[in-house]
Amino acid sequence: AQHLDPKKHKKVAMFCTGGIRCEKSTSYLLDQGFEEVYHLKGGVLNYFEQVPHTDSTWEGECFVFDNRVTVNHKLEPGDFDQCHACRRPITEEDQLRPEFVMGVQCHYCMDEHSDQQKERFRMRQRQIELAESRGERHVGMDPQIVKQRQEAARQARSVHKEQQRQLEAAKAKRA
Repeated sequence: AQHLDPKKHKKVAMFCTGGIRCEKSTSYLLDQGFEEVYHLKGGVLNYFEQVPHTDSTWEGECFVFDNRVTVNHKLEPGDFDQCHACRRPITEEDQLRPEFVMGVQCHYCMDEHSDQQKERFRMRQRQIELAESRGERHVGMDPQIVKQRQEAARQARSVHKEQQRQLEAAKAKRA
């Protein structure tokens, strides 16, 4: 909104990856005095799911916030990877440059990190490679286990709320 003026820019259109940031941004811009604010409901990923590739006006890939880095219109991983030091998207050609060191630096960030940070990145990369050689994941839990734990926590909160409600009802009866 810093670069937009509600007096000059009557209509604003925006899009984001999954739609959540657009929902928040739409509310913010309306609060700032913009009269007409539009966004792509559900984000680009929903657009990819709903609109056949042949009817799409989207060009290129969409950046996503997971290990896929980018996805194409079929929601398949795109042609980009990610520098694990600076998190910037990098191409296959970027990885062939002499400055590129897997997990440590790319040509974008080669001068942005201290020697101590780069050593830490090297150690992390070694850990990743060792885990892969053992057929294991480097970090993170199995998504199924995460879902099970989240569901158990949700159920525990629900039980706790019900117990609190019953306590409050019992207190109200005694009073």
